Amino acid sequence: MLNSSMMHLDIKTLTALLYLLEERNVGRVANKLYLSQPAMSRTLSRLREAFDDPLFIRTHKEMLPTAKALALEMPLRQILEQMNGLSNDQEFVPHKSERVFRLQTSHYQAQAYMPTIAERFYQMAPNASLETSLVTENSLLRSENQTVDAVLCSEYVQLPSRFESKILGRERFGCIMAKDHPLAGQPTISLDEFLSYNHVLVTLGGSSQIYSESALGDRAKDRRYTLRTPYFMSALEAVGKTDLLFSTSQLLAYRFQEQFGLVIKPLPYDFPPIDYCLSWPSEQSQDPGGMWLRNLCTNVVQSMIPYPVVS
Repeated sequence: MLNSSMMHLDIKTLTALLYLLEERNVGRVANKLYLSQPAMSRTLSRLREAFDDPLFIRTHKEMLPTAKALALEMPLRQILEQMNGLSNDQEFVPHKSERVFRLQTSHYQAQAYMPTIAERFYQMAPNASLETSLVTENSLLRSENQTVDAVLCSEYVQLPSRFESKILGRERFGCIMAKDHPLAGQPTISLDEFLSYNHVLVTLGGSSQIYSESALGDRAKDRRYTLRTPYFMSALEAVGKTDLLFSTSQLLAYRFQEQFGLVIKPLPYDFPPIDYCLSWPSEQSQDPGGMWLRNLCTNVVQSMIPYPVVS
């Protein structure tokens, strides 16, 4: 708790202390603050009482700050800069920033977009930090008070009511299989053929619902998932080594097609494109640093996603 003397210090008095540390002369500080010499002396007295320290020792040349006064300079400068920022439009300068940014993504988007986001991020803000964590279907609802600057997610992720969101683009699902799969040589595959093989399911986490099942209607019960994993990359690699089929967004599959030995076929049923979004807490909408990060993510995703949506 602040003592009663410190509670009555105002911004002008604290500014006087900072100026005294810079000038080491009461008269010059009085002139800078448009105070009379007696008023400046009273200000110094209040400061000494508040901090229970003489703060400055007068010599024949100047006023020497005490150890306590010197220790106050940096926190005092930070406080006054922060107070000044409250009344001015803040400007975010990426190459000067040491801020820690927090971005949440799904496993899929971490693989599809994060490497390029990181590349652009550190080109522009080499001294800043980027911390990423996993978002699942309802993780934002379970921890509404968590600190996050932006979220890259699909339309299947449930957002708290205080979040804002915009669609960045869409991806279409395809049927991914190994290049030596029995169906790989066919230009198309039938629904019966599709359902006759075992499948991979990448789980979002937080829900047992499988959204792609609704498009299969009554035939959904015929699809067998024999591998379930939360990791897209392990699913793709497993598909390349087995006869499993994997129905998923095609961007990563195309990128690792040669490495994992994959073939991509059209699905034998109609499944609508998936919307991918950028979301953020509404209270951070005007935060300059947050706006910079969201613009960076938007530009990266829309330059890479197969069907960008430019608003």
